[in-house]
Amino acid sequence: MQIQTTPQHIAIYSLLTIIAALLLASYTDAAGEQANPSQQSEIRYIDRSKGESNNAYSVSPPAPYNELAQDNHTGIPFLWRIQHPDSQNSTRSSYIFGTIHIDDKQVMALTDSVFQRLVVADRLMLELELNENGSVDVLRKMLFTDGRNLTQVVGEETFIEVSEALQNTGNHLPDEILTVLKPWAAMLLLIKPDNNSGTFLDKRLADLARSSGIRVEGLETVNEQLSVFDDIAIEDQVSLLQSAMSSLADKEFAYQQLLDAYLEGDMEKIVKIADSQQPEDHRLATLINDKLIIERNHRMFERMQEQLRAGNTFIAVGALHLPGEQGLLNKLRQAGFRVMRIQQEK
Repeated sequence: MQIQTTPQHIAIYSLLTIIAALLLASYTDAAGEQANPSQQSEIRYIDRSKGESNNAYSVSPPAPYNELAQDNHTGIPFLWRIQHPDSQNSTRSSYIFGTIHIDDKQVMALTDSVFQRLVVADRLMLELELNENGSVDVLRKMLFTDGRNLTQVVGEETFIEVSEALQNTGNHLPDEILTVLKPWAAMLLLIKPDNNSGTFLDKRLADLARSSGIRVEGLETVNEQLSVFDDIAIEDQVSLLQSAMSSLADKEFAYQQLLDAYLEGDMEKIVKIADSQQPEDHRLATLINDKLIIERNHRMFERMQEQLRAGNTFIAVGALHLPGEQGLLNKLRQAGFRVMRIQQEK
């Protein structure tokens, strides 16, 4: 059987890696297992719907941004200037930066274009507000609490296959966790990228901002991001898990395609990769696209408005949130903002 990587796979890979990275830390902490120190994340996701806030705390100074070879970053960075619609307004320009949620060394080596604009900003807005201390709230969302279990909803044969696949991909879950995983949670654990550093680009940006005294805010809550999948009918969750299982052999290839296009700064190539093959289940692909991209774009766009009016805001979101008719760049232009891409600066 020929394995295909569909647009829905690629979108899920690139947009929800932040959540997948937290899942591993959450279930390890909750189970009382000793995590590998090199893989432990010191991230806590602030849920403003619960009244949580971003309290100041000390952080370890990040490595100098230019420690990594920047000449590997040959493409144009995914960085755009956002100017206020009122040309007479004295509001300083803001910037929007497309990220890829991985720890690749070339990705983590920020260009001068990005670094210089981030460290003078008044605030950094990320998809999620990143803070320290792993939270088990995510774990609770991952698990059935109504008496159901994974075997019941996917069948014994599929459960065994999923269990083996999780083990083979480095997800060594305790039995008491594995048996009550929801299908979408198992899917996310299967498709998460390898991460040996315990960090990723978005967290690096947050560390740099905080070390420069810059306020960090989130455009979404973790509950909202997790609800993207949790609100999907259980039958569709099972279909997503089965789809992920069928594409595991092609996972690294899909990541490499995205990474290459990202490092080249080629937005058209990223879009073409996402559109290169039609998903087998058009209804499910449309559902995921609506929930993962379109609905979240609308929510994030609305929530960045106040800070864009204030100006001097640096926004960093997954690169696939930027292009297209429903993408953030087009939404900004439709709202009257002047949006211009920043070229490479060395």
